[in-house]
Amino acid sequence: MAKILVILENAKGKIVGLTKECLTVVQNLAREIDAEVEGVILGHEISNLAQEAGKFGVNKVFKVDDAQFRGINILYHTRTIEALIKEINPSLVIAGASLYGQELVPRLAARFDKAMFASVKSLTLEGDEYDGIHPLFEEKLFVSMEGPTDGLTFATVLGGNNPEAEPDDRLSVEVVDYSPVIQDSDKRESFVEETIAKVSVDITKAKLLISGGRGVGSAEKFSAITEAAKALGGEVGASRAAVDAGWVAYDHEIGQTGKTVTPDFYIACGISGAIQHLVGMRNSKTIIVVNTDEEAPIIELAHYAIIGDLHEILPELMKQI
Repeated sequence: MAKILVILENAKGKIVGLTKECLTVVQNLAREIDAEVEGVILGHEISNLAQEAGKFGVNKVFKVDDAQFRGINILYHTRTIEALIKEINPSLVIAGASLYGQELVPRLAARFDKAMFASVKSLTLEGDEYDGIHPLFEEKLFVSMEGPTDGLTFATVLGGNNPEAEPDDRLSVEVVDYSPVIQDSDKRESFVEETIAKVSVDITKAKLLISGGRGVGSAEKFSAITEAAKALGGEVGASRAAVDAGWVAYDHEIGQTGKTVTPDFYIACGISGAIQHLVGMRNSKTIIVVNTDEEAPIIELAHYAIIGDLHEILPELMKQI
């Protein structure tokens, strides 16, 4: 029977949401090619997460639980998963297209000299081949990539395009302890201490987001975004420019280096629309843009656009609430 190996990314004691989205893709593929789903999880004190993976349809989990994996040393992860792949011989190795997945999976593909479906929205079966859809140019163009199912293939799946897999408490999982594979040459860094910043809000769960960018003007003026979000019962988002300027904390950042969000309503204020931001919010159900520049790239995505000064428009909007 064919095998699909899922790399189960975890952080802060949880399997990350992007991995759960990836598991939805995997579940559909497994049914189509009659494959068994296996997973590998690496970290420290992660026994509960290995068990949790079974609720999402993973039949067997290889658990690498070692103090040397408290932090992420990409060389440790690469060499250990490489050894596992050689041992279990899966037909597909797949992970979420996070910063971690985008660094790890290409390394693995290169070591096996195999092709890779990089950052695809979807991965399905068409006849006897995989078909992956990769977006380009702010999703104005989509590339269909095809590859055979009879050899080893690698893939990473973009977030925000598939629902998270639903847990089923009736499912069970076989957990196998797997020893890390580390060479002395890999020990270029050592884990000292993990400091977890307090996250004020999980913006990925918000139904309404009001985001501010460079056009807001300053940290003091960014309060207009915060007040509007509070008045509308939403949460605050931000572009990288606003975060880098120190106007708002990183956990509010949306885009390639921040969070991917899909709220019912996304209100972008003073955001021009760099591709790095657009990839993080373009799948919002309704996009409203407030901007003084009627040629700002983000307006092409907008369902509604208001051309004007956000500091005049937002107060008027709140008066109507």
